[in-house]
Amino acid sequence: MNLPPPRRLRAIPALLGLGVVASSMLGIVPVTGAANAAEEPVQVVLAPANGGVAQPGADLTVTASLTNSGSTTIDGASLQIAVDREFISTRADLAEWLSPADDTSTVDSDAIITSVAVPALKPGEEHVVQATIPAASVPFEDWGVHGITGTLEQGDGTETVAHTSVVFNGADAPAPTRVAVAVPLTTQPGQTGLIPEATLATITADDGLLTRELDAVIGRPVGILIDPRIIVSIRALGSTAPSSAISWLERLQGASNPIYQLSYADADVAAMSQAGSAQLLTPNSFDYALDEADFVDLAPPTTSPSPTTGAAAVSPGGEATDTPTPTPSPTPDAVPDTSALLQWDYTGTSIAWPRDDTVTAADLPYFAANGLTTTIVSSSNVSTPSSAVGGVVRAGDNTVLVSDDTVSTPLREAAGALTATERQKSLSDLASSLAVVANEDDSSPRTILATLDRAAPSDGTALTDALNSLDALSWSSTTAFDGFAAQAPAADATVVDQPEPAERTGQVAALLASENQVAAFSSIIADPTNLLGENRANILSLLANSWASNSGGWNVAMQAQADRSTQTLGAVSIVAGSPINLVSNTGDMPVLVENKLPYPVTLTVRLSPSNFRLVVQREVSITVEASSSKQAKVPITAGVANGDTIVRAELVSPTGILISAQPTFIPVNVSADWEVAGSWLVGGVVGALLIFAAIRLFLKRRHNRAAENTAETAAETAGDPDDDPDAAAPTAAAAESDTEEPRG
Repeated sequence: MNLPPPRRLRAIPALLGLGVVASSMLGIVPVTGAANAAEEPVQVVLAPANGGVAQPGADLTVTASLTNSGSTTIDGASLQIAVDREFISTRADLAEWLSPADDTSTVDSDAIITSVAVPALKPGEEHVVQATIPAASVPFEDWGVHGITGTLEQGDGTETVAHTSVVFNGADAPAPTRVAVAVPLTTQPGQTGLIPEATLATITADDGLLTRELDAVIGRPVGILIDPRIIVSIRALGSTAPSSAISWLERLQGASNPIYQLSYADADVAAMSQAGSAQLLTPNSFDYALDEADFVDLAPPTTSPSPTTGAAAVSPGGEATDTPTPTPSPTPDAVPDTSALLQWDYTGTSIAWPRDDTVTAADLPYFAANGLTTTIVSSSNVSTPSSAVGGVVRAGDNTVLVSDDTVSTPLREAAGALTATERQKSLSDLASSLAVVANEDDSSPRTILATLDRAAPSDGTALTDALNSLDALSWSSTTAFDGFAAQAPAADATVVDQPEPAERTGQVAALLASENQVAAFSSIIADPTNLLGENRANILSLLANSWASNSGGWNVAMQAQADRSTQTLGAVSIVAGSPINLVSNTGDMPVLVENKLPYPVTLTVRLSPSNFRLVVQREVSITVEASSSKQAKVPITAGVANGDTIVRAELVSPTGILISAQPTFIPVNVSADWEVAGSWLVGGVVGALLIFAAIRLFLKRRHNRAAENTAETAAETAGDPDDDPDAAAPTAAAAESDTEEPRG
């Protein structure tokens, strides 16, 4: 076919999501005429009726949504609709038509043109108008895709141009392309490892997100890839789970769809690979979130009345008595463990599904080493021998399911369309995209893969309409995803490296490093299961692919997680006290350890003095109960001199991991030398006094003995007075005369 002349290339606005969004494959972008782009922006959405399919003998109706996003009223405008007579037969042609390089508004003179007046548009207003080209003016006979141009011409001559396309469903249509569809069942991003109860009630309500998603796909051959976080969050609540959530889970369990497992919380597996994670993270425990009271079994009724009164009964005597009420009691086997919470009868658990355009060749072996031997990759992320290759290829030793961007993009836009016009426009793009794909090799129909992204469908019918259109077209039909995924690769392909942004992988690496720190820190806890389980689940939630579209919110959430990790790592510390005075030779130095964790901890206080004035026991083990403080008594001994010394105190885990972020320095004043000297002095004085007293007593006793000996000798010399009375008398008389005073 002949390519459309460049002068006929236009752009079409697509008001998708909450604002204007550009399409990655079809290049659908908002465009205004060059003359009025700055002052009078007008957005035009063109939507052919009947899902973009023109039937032979039927009028061709085009709906246009016109929005004045400027500040002045647009009056006296008209909308011209032109249908190009030439075919658009390839993906490249379609992309070029829908995303042209210039904004000129020239339309071929041989195009089929009709015009419709546009009511005045005040600032912020939107009008929907329709233009109809009679069947007699549409002289196409053969099947094919044709371009449509819409030109809004204002009274002052400024123009706004938009493009769309239509498939004329005439003769010689190609054989239908089989389309396998994969749909992720995920939720909005969160910061916690489990979805809160209130959120579960909202998203599983009749008009909730998960209900809309399940309504659209249940019972179809569509492959469901579900985030296990949804299943675990419902089960972990036990009897307190919202009834709507329990019903939703029962519906999913009864679905005939093939169901596959995503990574927990739909965590970004490509980011983990590129950030250097040793392995893909998986949950390790949910015990932290389980309450035994939520998993109870009624015990057999007791024969005696229960303290809790039940319904009143009437005794034979006519008196009201209390009916015994069974008391609920936890049944050990009723509280599920982690494996029971995660268990599901999956069709397969070996598929990795990174976001579009985030995969490198090195990621695939990494996924395979973690049990994910098949990877869904967008077609813009791989290079195949030709666009006509089927959707299952081989990249090295790994199987790749190629998500066809040409078809997936309009399918996603149709599922997320906010207005009826936008939905019709997206369905038209989908019909044209499938037509050019079918036209690539009509002699050998093949199976391609179309995927939805993590964005939520706009309402309960948008995704349904999009999936219905795949079977409504004569050149496409849906096929079972599980059969598609089980095919042997049809060709070799090469991954075109498109790594995640360096900023994102850097933040993920920091997140992984913080988890390693918490894991090492947890060795002070006898059973760290709850701490590590909650931390791991929260990290997986922060790695959710749905965060990628909200970088600002993700940065805030990542900082909050970093703060929580810092708080955990600093929850056990030494409380600085006042300086210590050691006035004796030995003593105990008190070290106060504070534990803010809700778990008891066992650790070692490691100490080292700054000099030899103090001898310290180097290590002391201590157990501190949850949310409490305890003093460790460390034996210390004075050294050879007095003075000041500094004791460095740190906390160490039983495995030798340093717990203290910073050491604590304890000042100690050693004054024990003065006491030793004083003791020696006092002892010396006391000893001297004792010796002096002993000597004095000895001398006194010797003197007394000498006196006694002298007296005895004298007595022996003088003789005994009893034997010589006459001799004794003169002596006495002499003595008396000696003492008598002379008389007058």
